[in-house]
Amino acid sequence: MNKNLKKLAIVVMLAAALVIALAGCGPKKPTADDAKNYVQAVLDVMCTGDYDHSVEIADIEEGKETELRDKAIDEIIDELAQESALNDEVKAGLKDYMVTAFSKAKYTVTDAVESEDGGYDVTVSIEPMRAFDALGEDFQNKLMEKVMEDPQGYMAMSEEEQLNYLMTLAIEFLNEGLEDPQYDPAQEVVVHYGLMDEEENIYGCTEAEGKKLGEKLFSTEGL
Repeated sequence: MNKNLKKLAIVVMLAAALVIALAGCGPKKPTADDAKNYVQAVLDVMCTGDYDHSVEIADIEEGKETELRDKAIDEIIDELAQESALNDEVKAGLKDYMVTAFSKAKYTVTDAVESEDGGYDVTVSIEPMRAFDALGEDFQNKLMEKVMEDPQGYMAMSEEEQLNYLMTLAIEFLNEGLEDPQYDPAQEVVVHYGLMDEEENIYGCTEAEGKKLGEKLFSTEGL
């Protein structure tokens, strides 16, 4: 795959792994349901920008859930844009794609088992989306067709213009892939929900635990 397409795929993977370490609140010892509801809420916030509020999350102001998700996506895209000189149109298209892709993620919180430290090991079943199949042979052929329609015009573009042209077409194909997304077989991921602040009796998952979930949302096949 073209190295710039790999960058595009990697930015999606990075954003998926950027599950913010959110802390739950409560004056009591949490139950297995609390642990499951918390992990469900973390995934829902990242993938849909909202959650059912069955558990209180200390780090999110009510009504600001979507802003948190969008900020995480924006930070990753801005980092890629600075490195690769992406224009505003490509940045906006990439963000729209990622928001839609996350909304189609498939995951189910299945179990929570109490651990020795008083927390819980929570199992999540995730079907990784094969998002990058769209950048396979058909895309490469389409790209070549587009270039050959006006090879002199393409060669006259600056390196930055060529990159943005490529990214625009790649995002178009990625969006087409979301019309009927395909998924790998479900994989189980176990994350630990434990005490994060003893004084305030706050439980949650660390950022490292959250990344275990995000890294599985999208399949790496085709990268």
